[in-house]
Amino acid sequence: MDIGGGGLGARGAPSPNAGKIVKVRWVKRYAEATNQVCLGEVVRETPEYLVMRGLVLNFRKGEQQLRRDEERVRWVPWSQIAVVCELPSDLKWRQTEFVVDEAGDVKWR
Repeated sequence: MDIGGGGLGARGAPSPNAGKIVKVRWVKRYAEATNQVCLGEVVRETPEYLVMRGLVLNFRKGEQQLRRDEERVRWVPWSQIAVVCELPSDLKWRQTEFVVDEAGDVKWR
């Protein structure tokens, strides 16, 4: 598969959105699945994937408990992304504490 940028991995040519801080919500495949949100920075984009360095937060609807996975580079297929929200460029996402509000949205303190 040719993805451009000189090869596989997150080392290819950066996209115009590289470095932007975003929150990405995945499509849920079945009703019992946890909600998954990735918070971090865009590394690059291809026609098939959004490549980002970030952490994934898992939670269930109606619950405020978050499970925070470790920071990694993730290749998220565009076909599995429900929404991408740009966050403030000065958000220190690595150090920030995230919570789920009453409406089921991930917020930061």
